[in-house]
Amino acid sequence: MSAAALTSRLRREWIKHAPSMSRYLTTTTDEFFDVAIVGGGAAGSCLANLLRKNLPDLRVALLEARENPPSQPPAERVPNPRSYALSPQSLKILGESVHSTLDDRLGYYDSMQVWQANSPSTLTFTSRDLDADPEKSTYLGACCEDQALVATLWEEIQAAEVTECLTDTRLKSVKCGDSTMLASAQTEDGSIIRASVLVGADGGNSWVRKAAGISRIGGEYEQHALTFTVSLTDPIMRRAFQRYLVDGGPLALLPTYSPKHAVVVWSTSPETLSEWKGACDEDLVHHLNSCLREGPQRVPSFMEDNMNQSWSAGGIFSNIAYGAERVLDAVHYGLAMASQHPNPTFLVPPTISGIASPKFTFPLSCFQATTYVKGRIALVADAAHTVHPMAGQGLNLGLADVRALVDSLEKAHSSGMDLSSFLHEYNSNRHRSVSVSLGGIHALQRLFRNQDTLLTHAKTFGLNVVQNVGPLRRQLAVAAAHGIAI
Repeated sequence: MSAAALTSRLRREWIKHAPSMSRYLTTTTDEFFDVAIVGGGAAGSCLANLLRKNLPDLRVALLEARENPPSQPPAERVPNPRSYALSPQSLKILGESVHSTLDDRLGYYDSMQVWQANSPSTLTFTSRDLDADPEKSTYLGACCEDQALVATLWEEIQAAEVTECLTDTRLKSVKCGDSTMLASAQTEDGSIIRASVLVGADGGNSWVRKAAGISRIGGEYEQHALTFTVSLTDPIMRRAFQRYLVDGGPLALLPTYSPKHAVVVWSTSPETLSEWKGACDEDLVHHLNSCLREGPQRVPSFMEDNMNQSWSAGGIFSNIAYGAERVLDAVHYGLAMASQHPNPTFLVPPTISGIASPKFTFPLSCFQATTYVKGRIALVADAAHTVHPMAGQGLNLGLADVRALVDSLEKAHSSGMDLSSFLHEYNSNRHRSVSVSLGGIHALQRLFRNQDTLLTHAKTFGLNVVQNVGPLRRQLAVAAAHGIAI
């Protein structure tokens, strides 16, 4: 054992048995852990697995409310729509062994196509935007089922027999602790769990966050998401599709490991989703195909409308307005055509032939905890922040939290210091970085939802510029794949 590890262990032993801890002791079971993780979903189990690999001498507990650990879904079945779009950086955080196990359950995509209704512009990101060398960047992202991901992580954790996996465990109360007091959690059966660091990884409705008295800011969108798996007439050809419809809600078609299936994620008003969720499959399939297989369109005219209302008498102002309209058209369509030359980038999505799974809906929100750390409690992933799915950044941001938290724990451990010593760095770094990401996604959501004609022209011009200016497009692709560095 290294000197740093020995020093850290001696300090933990002192904290465990210090007299100031006596207020936590009861006649029920009382256990100490270096790190206790509440929530065994994707983020929580990834954190436990990384700690097992990087800090194997720590005593780590993974607390999960479910009675049994998740099991691998059957191989020969329809892909589950409850999936994530994982960036290359997120797959790197998950680890080579997890990536290798999941490889045949991942729906890789090399490109992503974005376009909007009432606009000739399109935007296509490819893996080459991440790195010009195809051997270094072989994919832009990959879609993975939640069940397969979590089951793989749990299998690794349990096989190593290092982490204490406490299933069917629900908490009754928590205490945040401080520099002299450990964090503690009491379970519903009366047991006490004490920890140098207690991590809340228990989702957007985080019980740990609420119990710790950590507030959050943000709000609910006036949108819900509808997701389900569809069958295709032709393979999706390793491309993800996302079209912004006339109501501003994105409709995404994402690849799965099955070439015959894709996942639909549609964000729109609750009334619209309620109508289509209850519609017959044939009508829904027809509507989806009409939305997704419609290509670039003419941008609406705003000057002609103004002319009809204000300048119906004609004259020089009408001629100037008409000329300006034609100049705008030339700019929009010229840039749009330039983006398709010499090699066209726009592809018509494959035809959807049927609905292949049950439909799930959930409300959309944008929230962020006012702090990710309080005392010895740290929040990660959805417990710390929730985001609109339009950019596919939900779990990617959460796994970046996990990586940053592990780094802060490693820093404290290697220095022989208390494990909570650098939680403030984790808080400041991640809170700042996530704030930028959430702000950008929220702004895009508001922008695309607004169907004002003038804004539609501005969005058309903006998408055309990004598509045609390679360095700008590549910077956006890197930011989405690897996170925003601040």
